[in-house]
Amino acid sequence: MKVLVFGGSFDPVHKGHVAVLKKALAVIKPDITHVVPAYQSPFKALSPTPFKLRMQMAKAAFGKLGKNIVFDDYELKQGGKTYSYQLVQYLLQRYEQPEIYLLVGTDCLNDLHHWKNPQYIFKHATVVAGKRRGFTENKVDFKHIFLPGQFPKMSSTRVRAHILASGAIPQEKVPAAVGQVILKNDLYGLDVHRWLQAHLKPNRYLHSVKVAELCAILSDIYEVPVGQAVQAGILHDAAKGFSGPELIAFCKEHKIKVPFFEDICRFEPLLLHSYASAWLAQHHFGVKDKDVLHAIAEHTLGSLQMSTLSKILFVADISSKDRKYKDAFVIRTLAAQDLEKALLYAANRKLWFTIDSQKWLCPVGIELWNHLVKCAA
Repeated sequence: MKVLVFGGSFDPVHKGHVAVLKKALAVIKPDITHVVPAYQSPFKALSPTPFKLRMQMAKAAFGKLGKNIVFDDYELKQGGKTYSYQLVQYLLQRYEQPEIYLLVGTDCLNDLHHWKNPQYIFKHATVVAGKRRGFTENKVDFKHIFLPGQFPKMSSTRVRAHILASGAIPQEKVPAAVGQVILKNDLYGLDVHRWLQAHLKPNRYLHSVKVAELCAILSDIYEVPVGQAVQAGILHDAAKGFSGPELIAFCKEHKIKVPFFEDICRFEPLLLHSYASAWLAQHHFGVKDKDVLHAIAEHTLGSLQMSTLSKILFVADISSKDRKYKDAFVIRTLAAQDLEKALLYAANRKLWFTIDSQKWLCPVGIELWNHLVKCAA
């Protein structure tokens, strides 16, 4: 009896998942197929997307691919991290002398030797994988099958980042039925976009989207997790809809620590929006990542201890594609080549904008400028 098993976080299911399972069904011709959403992957943090919804997306995407597909809640019943060898054990116990085929993503194939109890998997199952364009195969000494053809290079992480950055579901990557589940349940930041649209002016909302998109591009170049970059970008101006007096009252009410607070309140209270946005990100939107929160708080004035993520957001804020002044393109182009030089250029422009507007210069911005000049010397 041939048993094909396909496990994964499916957070969300994308068309790459569908393509590889469809091909595996045609090649292996299993008697039964188990689709097993992970409760918690051994390699990832616990997903904030409820298991029930990920199972729903799996059913929506895979339900019509063939007969005898079992949507298995085995890992939910386990209630914690479950390893692939345990899944193989479970199937060996469930069926009499099953011929097990374990379908995995291409990227997993070269790492299987590092999985928990890999020899058990190799002894009792045949590994099945589809090749992505550019995949380099290491020599392996276990039973495996490569599915014919090449499969789209997609990842659930990228799909989530796209939705959070743009507020739109990429139809070229997400099956329509899965998109309906995402829409109905406001997943992957769609709720964030609705909130921002309700609380920001249209041009400010557009700016937030463009900053998030640029942060995603720069995150690839400077090896920052794309989810972090997009989250910081989309939320960086969450409090921009507040007036100066409202920002002062908000910061006082929530006891938000702001350097030179009294001077900022007196001379330029709108500068408080960065710190208020970080508070909203943490307390309203549930962001726990300290790097993201620091980046949001620092995106206007900067600091002397900026992380790579903070630098990316600082630069993206002043050079996003919605910015119309002539230096925005220069900074954006420079950022793709040298983040430190782009940061220096961006800090310079921010200072000159302030001076040209005859506004008060916050000491934090002056300190950043002097620090960057010393570092560049």
